[in-house]
Amino acid sequence: MRKISIWEFGRAFVFLGLMTTLTVVFAATSKPTPKKIRLSLHDAIQLAVRDNPNVRQTQLSYLSEKFNLQVQQWAFHPHFSFQASATTTRNSVPLLPSVMTQGWSAQPGASLLTPVGTQVTVTSINQDNGDFNPGLSMQVVQPLMRGFGKAIVQTALNNARDSEMISRLAIESALRNTVSAVVSAYLDIVAAEKAIQIDQDAVKRAEAAVHQTRLFIKAGHKAGNELVTVKANLASAKTQLENNKNNLLQMQYALLAAIGLDPNLTVSFASLDMDKLQQKYHMPTLEETKAFVLEQDIQYQTDQITLNGSSRRALTSAEDNTRWQLNLSASASTGNGIGGGDNAGWNSLTNGINQSQGVSLVLQVPIDDQASKQAVQQAKIAIQQAELALKQEKWNKQTSAINGWNSVISARNALRFARESEKWQEKTYRVSYQKYLHGLIDSLELQGAQTQLIMSQQILLGARVNYIKSLVNVDFLVGHTLKTWDVQVRL
Repeated sequence: MRKISIWEFGRAFVFLGLMTTLTVVFAATSKPTPKKIRLSLHDAIQLAVRDNPNVRQTQLSYLSEKFNLQVQQWAFHPHFSFQASATTTRNSVPLLPSVMTQGWSAQPGASLLTPVGTQVTVTSINQDNGDFNPGLSMQVVQPLMRGFGKAIVQTALNNARDSEMISRLAIESALRNTVSAVVSAYLDIVAAEKAIQIDQDAVKRAEAAVHQTRLFIKAGHKAGNELVTVKANLASAKTQLENNKNNLLQMQYALLAAIGLDPNLTVSFASLDMDKLQQKYHMPTLEETKAFVLEQDIQYQTDQITLNGSSRRALTSAEDNTRWQLNLSASASTGNGIGGGDNAGWNSLTNGINQSQGVSLVLQVPIDDQASKQAVQQAKIAIQQAELALKQEKWNKQTSAINGWNSVISARNALRFARESEKWQEKTYRVSYQKYLHGLIDSLELQGAQTQLIMSQQILLGARVNYIKSLVNVDFLVGHTLKTWDVQVRL
């Protein structure tokens, strides 16, 4: 057995230490490979419904409007208050001993506003500055002209109800837009992938043409310059392939943006059965489309709510401000006596002493109030403008419905023609390739047939995607997007 020298042992020890250090450093600096997430179209829609920033912002806005509605409802609930204080006073007078006085007071109160404008206030003032002197008072104020009635008193409450409803519609609108955008972006990815497949097939055909041309030249059946044409065709096909690969990456990032995901995530997308997706959408008639658009369009509904709600209430309030103000007030109080005896203690509230009642009628007549008249005129003009805008919007929505419906019909016809064209162009290319193999045509004519085939395939792909997108658009216009994808509005 050979003995190990101290020098050899030292080198082994240094080597072992170096390897251990490198292992620790590598383990500390290396990061685990992120797991690739694979999403289907349904998964993408569900993620967008949950995480899209636009949807979440509208949900937060709804929470704000919902709380505002609760505050406006709370205005017609009983309100309670309580105030208390305690005091200690020391008075020093020359030649006399200092005097210390102590006292406290408590003032509970309650108030209520009724829907017709009646304001009821009850207050109890309780003081003890050596003698306890409680008191109770109540005041009732009822507007009889200006400020009277539910239509006026509950203006803010009704506006809050409309705002809460509009906020709900905004959530639905954000969901419709998001789902439609995700479907459209997913179709763009499918189109980009199909385009790459078309380019790959074109590259294979071009490579086969180059190989066959070389064989022809070697056998003396073709001139050498024939190779230039087929090589140029191959280079062009490879260029188009690279461009479409880059386009696919951009479409993937666009889909991540539509979903609302971090672009740094590693995500792949499942294949899509376009025929199955097409069957998911049902085409309504033209009359149904026009009717559904007016019934389901979020902006049209919002504008109707605004016109018939806050705009008309603004006119009612402006007209109310021009009226005379006549308020009936009634008040009663008991207690709040001074000193001791019958004026002190709880007995002072019911002993018939220190009581008062009063009724007043206050009339205020506005004289030549131009500002109030201007407000009425402006409110009337605003309503007329809103009515004209709503009528124009109705026509625009119906026009969009007609155009969208006609686009589906046109896209469907274009798809049928594109299928016919692609079928015959493929047969034409096969015939041209056979002619080329038998020397009946040159490489330039073969390249022309190849170009026509690629164009027909691209046109067919675009027609298929365009037809489905037109169906998605009509589904969005008639307000069936969430129903089609079984998406619920979460409040």
